[in-house]
Amino acid sequence: MNASLYPALPQPGDRVEIVDKHNTPIGVMHHADVIRQRLLHRSVAVLLRDAAGRFLLRRRTKSDPAGFDLDFSALVPVPAGQSCETCATDVLREQWGIQARVFQTGLYSPCAENGNCHVAVYEAALRAALAFGLENEPGRYLLLDYDELKGLTVHFNDMLSPYIRVALQNGYVRP
Repeated sequence: MNASLYPALPQPGDRVEIVDKHNTPIGVMHHADVIRQRLLHRSVAVLLRDAAGRFLLRRRTKSDPAGFDLDFSALVPVPAGQSCETCATDVLREQWGIQARVFQTGLYSPCAENGNCHVAVYEAALRAALAFGLENEPGRYLLLDYDELKGLTVHFNDMLSPYIRVALQNGYVRP
């Protein structure tokens, strides 16, 4: 968190910026309260790609009978005072142990399906060694090429998380 942006904020913790429909910050609250009240906020979605151009999707457990859906490699709320790009590079380092450059592929607006958040979509390179290790965990991760991913949107749309479904529909995931 950039302490100079919110110097009076005692403990940033899980606080996020509430934003308006133009993605302009208008306040700061705990993330859980923002979700509960369905307020507009920001999230970052990162999609890792291997050298063959395949996308790394993670299996996310759901509480309904279907049991899971496929989601971005990482999807996190943007902490108050942090830029989306900094959040994306931080999540790569913290969740994946990767120091890599991120490339923004899109920013889509809030809707009911994406939890009322402006979602900044980023791509980054997945190291071959990490990709090889993840291929051996098909219960947690999948490496899919663009055609396979688009095929899921046509034939098994319910297997994709709302976040990645909206990103695919808006063209923020490209071959």
